Amino acid sequence: MHYFPDVDSATRIVQRDFTVTWLTARDLRREAGRQGAAVPERTVRALETILTNFAHDAQRNAHHLYKEAAAGLACLIRPEPGTPGAVPDLAARALTVLDAMLREGTRKARLAVAEVLGGLVSVPAGRAPEACDPAQARGVGLEAVLALAGADGEPRRAGRSLLWQAAGGRLLVVKRARADEDGTGLALEAAWMERLAGESFPVRFDLPEPLRPSGRTLFALEGRAEPGLHRRGLAMAFLAPADYFVYPNELPCGGRPERAAFREMWVRAARLFGCLAARGIVHEDPIPLFHNRTAQGRRGDQGVYDWRRMGRLDQWLGSCRHPNFGASGLRDLEHLAPWRGDGQGLYRALGDALLALLLVAGSWFRAGDRGLLGQDGEGRPADARHLFDADLLGELIGGALREMSLGFCGLPWEGPLPFDVTRLACRMAEEMGVDRHMDELFRAEDQSRLSRDGFEAFLVSRGVPPGAAARMEQGHVDVPLRTGPHLGRFNSQTSLPELNEFVACAAGRIIAGRYVARAFPGAAGRLAGSGPERVR
Repeated sequence: MHYFPDVDSATRIVQRDFTVTWLTARDLRREAGRQGAAVPERTVRALETILTNFAHDAQRNAHHLYKEAAAGLACLIRPEPGTPGAVPDLAARALTVLDAMLREGTRKARLAVAEVLGGLVSVPAGRAPEACDPAQARGVGLEAVLALAGADGEPRRAGRSLLWQAAGGRLLVVKRARADEDGTGLALEAAWMERLAGESFPVRFDLPEPLRPSGRTLFALEGRAEPGLHRRGLAMAFLAPADYFVYPNELPCGGRPERAAFREMWVRAARLFGCLAARGIVHEDPIPLFHNRTAQGRRGDQGVYDWRRMGRLDQWLGSCRHPNFGASGLRDLEHLAPWRGDGQGLYRALGDALLALLLVAGSWFRAGDRGLLGQDGEGRPADARHLFDADLLGELIGGALREMSLGFCGLPWEGPLPFDVTRLACRMAEEMGVDRHMDELFRAEDQSRLSRDGFEAFLVSRGVPPGAAARMEQGHVDVPLRTGPHLGRFNSQTSLPELNEFVACAAGRIIAGRYVARAFPGAAGRLAGSGPERVR
């Protein structure tokens, strides 16, 4: 069946001025929203023509044109009374077009369709657990914590955490609040540990067991004051699996996990992100991602990365150190939250998780030679492309999509993937494997917001020798800093737009898959119910 007959009235729509075409698409979308399955054939055909004809693709705002057409078709994806579980012909037709556009549309069309599908949400927001009040934390000596866990001796350090071997082969972790924290995050993390311990998951997710040395999960650790930590010593303690600090791209003793171990924990993380999202819970910080770290404290978004805007990704390799998933499952649960807002909130959160997974995959390949990094004295970039295995990377890309979809939808993936994974794998190796973009600018206006000590400390943290930092003038000129590798030039677009595009298409497709599975149980998890593989 050919859904796109050459009908003059539909074809003439896209031959009009761009603004007129956009206004027409808006009116057609409103008509489809009002009438649903009763919408006239001419309206359906016109929406299809606008979405699949790329005459206006060069227009800067073509995304909005495609979005109106896609939203109009999405209005037709509704069950019909009296036919429970079956996919109505009109819904199947609309789904086929939208699904095909994810695979075959231009970049602007694909992103527009993905955004519309990402809004087809059928998941109620979860509920955050009740956390204890930091103001009520009581003082506790370290000996009491060690006795409760069956541990003794001197601790090892892992950042702000203190570690001991505990009874039963587990780790005792005392995680301390930083100086700029109020303890709420630690209390919330303990509450999430206890909440999720009562739930079941289809794959391994070993949740730590929080301890209550003072009757509460949050306490004030006595006698352990240190610079940079909370002045009252606020902390939490938990018993964790022995492999809690095994990351997919780094082992506690250095090196990286073997290929099979890496793949297993990485794919399992994708499944867990999907499972939690299906329960209305998202991880808001799988890895710390920024468009521009120097914008923290200046911009309203704190420089945090939004993959939908296709901007340059700051210090991508540095962001992948210590991701919030590893051998035991997901971690740093203080960043779990009920998803907020409309469907776009869930769409962004799933995209964040997919992006984090693929960046960490790239970092695993780079970990094969950690010394191969940056640029030499003549500005020649390190070339680590030989460390990448395109076949494995392509397998991981498809695996992330399938596993997250399985966790979120509860059904195996059916049908083609909404992207050319072979090409994406090659592009990832090309951009992640060559350190072309190393520089950022420390703008004069950002310098002026800091004290002199803060200015020098910032420069030193970015690799400037202390003596050179002390000699620099503050607030007069932009200071170039070599802090990469980054994905893209400073204050520019990402150098790997294909990655953002995949994240958008995959996140939208996963959400739409669940919506369709719930609206039409007879569809067996397929996004498109019937129709041609290609849109012409």
